[in-house]
Amino acid sequence: MARSLRPLDVYPITVRTLDVLRVADVTPGMRRVTLGGAELAAHTAANGYPVAAFRSDGFDDEGKLILQHPDAEVPVAPTQADGVLNWPRDNPHLLFRTYTIRRWDPAAGEVDLDFVKHGVGPATSWAYSVQPGERVTWAGPKSSAPHPVGADWTLVAGDETALPAIGRWLEEWPEGARGQVFIEVAEASHRQLDLPVPDGVEITWLTRDGAEPGTTTLLFDAIRAAHWWEGTVFAWVAGETLTLTPIRRWLRNEKGLPKEQVEVTGYWRRQEVVVDESGALDLDATEDDGEAFHELSEIAPGFVLRVAATIGLAGALGDQARTVVEVAEATDTAPAGVEKLLRYLTAIRITEQTDGGYRLTSLGRSLENDYVSEALSLTGLYAQRELGGLLSLLAAVRTGRGDHDRWFGAEWADRTVSDATLLTARVEEEAGIAEYEAGAVAAAPVFDGLSTVVVVGRAPGAFAEALVTAREDVQALVVAAPSELDALRALHGEHARVSHTPGTLLSRLPEPVDAVLLVGALSSLPDADAAHALREAAASVQPGGRVLVFGEVLDPVLADEHEYEDDLIEFALTGGGARTHDEHLALFAAAGLGEPARSTIGWGNTLYAATAIG
Repeated sequence: MARSLRPLDVYPITVRTLDVLRVADVTPGMRRVTLGGAELAAHTAANGYPVAAFRSDGFDDEGKLILQHPDAEVPVAPTQADGVLNWPRDNPHLLFRTYTIRRWDPAAGEVDLDFVKHGVGPATSWAYSVQPGERVTWAGPKSSAPHPVGADWTLVAGDETALPAIGRWLEEWPEGARGQVFIEVAEASHRQLDLPVPDGVEITWLTRDGAEPGTTTLLFDAIRAAHWWEGTVFAWVAGETLTLTPIRRWLRNEKGLPKEQVEVTGYWRRQEVVVDESGALDLDATEDDGEAFHELSEIAPGFVLRVAATIGLAGALGDQARTVVEVAEATDTAPAGVEKLLRYLTAIRITEQTDGGYRLTSLGRSLENDYVSEALSLTGLYAQRELGGLLSLLAAVRTGRGDHDRWFGAEWADRTVSDATLLTARVEEEAGIAEYEAGAVAAAPVFDGLSTVVVVGRAPGAFAEALVTAREDVQALVVAAPSELDALRALHGEHARVSHTPGTLLSRLPEPVDAVLLVGALSSLPDADAAHALREAAASVQPGGRVLVFGEVLDPVLADEHEYEDDLIEFALTGGGARTHDEHLALFAAAGLGEPARSTIGWGNTLYAATAIG
């Protein structure tokens, strides 16, 4: 099953410095800044890394505008690395904002960015003060997605922050495609009436007429009142984050649209703005070491938020205040426990108490986001893995081996295979991640001339599917545990050139093949087992066949706290974890393989290719 009707095309992330060519007002509420310059072409960065030519194929492609912090003499920007960027995360003066590309003209070498005129934010201030001839750093985009494939019609809705994407979409709209488009702006003079109206498309402009942005239900009301055409619909909605929550919920629950037909994206979030004495935005959000350490050492907030997400607190509270008894009834929980939970959540500003009971604060409404609540839910795969890894971490640090079985009665790998819910969630999540990787891997030259490829490890079904789709002569064999094979077949269906067989990373194939592709597999194995897996893979290929390893390689220069966190959890669960390039080379050497060729795929992932000696 596709995760979206808009298949992603992923490419390496780039950073470049561009010239401001022109500045013009599109409407009284929108300013356009046109960028260009030599660095739009492919070139080599000052640090020696290649920078691919600028690319933007999708109507809602986005990138990051790097701005100068008011307390810095020059802008603090990332530098180019191998398919990714090196972000100076520890620098307090790093300042950037995400923007959609309104127009990309390769022939003219021009990029248009549109800026909504409101507030005193750093990007708005820059757009309304910048002059032609100045320079600015731009990072991305890193992927593109097309008009939805297989949809009979498209529902499009957004406020003015989504107007650059909608405007480009209308200009590039596929001939014969049907759609209903709703656009919210501040007032009538902000309508862009020169936008094309393709045949089969209806455009409705909505005006707030004095209401503050992010405070109305205009988009939601318009969508609910729209005529629902026959056939498969794809819904694309963007704007202020909190106003989109009821829209997403209505599309999913009331209209019954599956995930692959819904794309609801928060482009901005309404919040209190603090200005200094001059009226400029106050960006000073630093804290002293004592405050920072206190925040880092607290366990309770994160865990309590996960409990709140697990019991469905956001849905129980809805849009109004509820009493403790009402919340307990809606969540099937004990009133005494819920009251204590709500009191704590109020103390950390997730809920607030009123005369009518408790309600979510602006901060707490993040729990209404489906993606956030799914990630936090303690019954879900992500939180179960996180919890299991953290509970096992002390033993892993002390002995080199975690004690997950002591806490849960089984090792993590065995739990995810034997628990149908966890297994399905893992298979679906891995396949979702593979959408960003599998196509690029399948196109790699290392697969040229191969006929039989075994795929084992993470998302083997997705990678096998990508290989046979990209290469007509390839037969793919998926190797996994029997229960995992059932889940993979249910997700991907059958394909004439994809077969399945039960096995593990550590087992040799009965018949030799041209290549074995290990996807994210070595990170779940200790060093000795990982080297053994490589030896078995080498023994399973024809003389001169290829052993391929694809996944993330830990770069200590680029790695951030989240990568090290995931490394710790994987180590606690499996004894493996992230490895550097040198550590990968040591595994190949221990397996008796020569030094592999290395290439970068997509967003900094690595594909190793070693030739087996017959």
